[in-house]
Amino acid sequence: MTQSATVEFALSGTAQGVEISPTHVPFGLMRKFHDDVEKLVLGSNQGSLADTLVEVRQGSYALVVPIPENVRESFERDIAVATEPEAATHPDPTRLGVLQSWKKRAEHDGGLTFYLRPQAGARIPLLRIDAQTVLRRSTEDRWVPLELLLVGRVLEAGGAKTNIHVRLRDQPQSVIVAVDWNVLEREAFPFTGDKLLRVTAERNQRTRALRKLRLLEFVAYKPEFDEAAFTRMTTVGEKAWADVPDAAKWVREQRD
Repeated sequence: MTQSATVEFALSGTAQGVEISPTHVPFGLMRKFHDDVEKLVLGSNQGSLADTLVEVRQGSYALVVPIPENVRESFERDIAVATEPEAATHPDPTRLGVLQSWKKRAEHDGGLTFYLRPQAGARIPLLRIDAQTVLRRSTEDRWVPLELLLVGRVLEAGGAKTNIHVRLRDQPQSVIVAVDWNVLEREAFPFTGDKLLRVTAERNQRTRALRKLRLLEFVAYKPEFDEAAFTRMTTVGEKAWADVPDAAKWVREQRD
């Protein structure tokens, strides 16, 4: 079984003359730090860490966060090259943007330092972000509009901007899809079974990540195995090949 990778994200410094800790941290700084950690973990990928259990450690204000398996490889690669200007691979722009914002905050607020410390199973170097840290420069990514079909299960709907949370078949983290209520209401049982959704989105040409997903319609979708039809097809095939002792040999001879 693959070992879960965990990383400690720490905020160190002082606030109003007292060391920052779980019992002494400005609310705004804490809230922004939590948002940044989620962006740093997920990068440009859709999803949320809302259901992820984290550990809050004593000392500085530190969160120990399990890295979702579907983003682990890209996360480790991006952190490894974030401070290497000549590396061939460029970090995800969302992750790099968070690190750059931490550096700016450290420059503005002397003594404030951010840390990424590898824990169990994490293959990243210790990373310290302060006013002196040298980071990669940003490059502009190209996002291409497209329309595609997604298969997944609708988990919930709602929110101020009206969206649905969809767990796709090929990834554990849910994605957020904007939706018009009239489209949702036309689907008789939107929260039952897998759905085939036609959506618009933007895809990053470099990372293949998706963003700005919007539901156009639910497409008729009834995935099932018709055993009777399969049996009929198999029976017909067996009769057709009954006089051929070696079907594979026959096919090879036709190709020669």
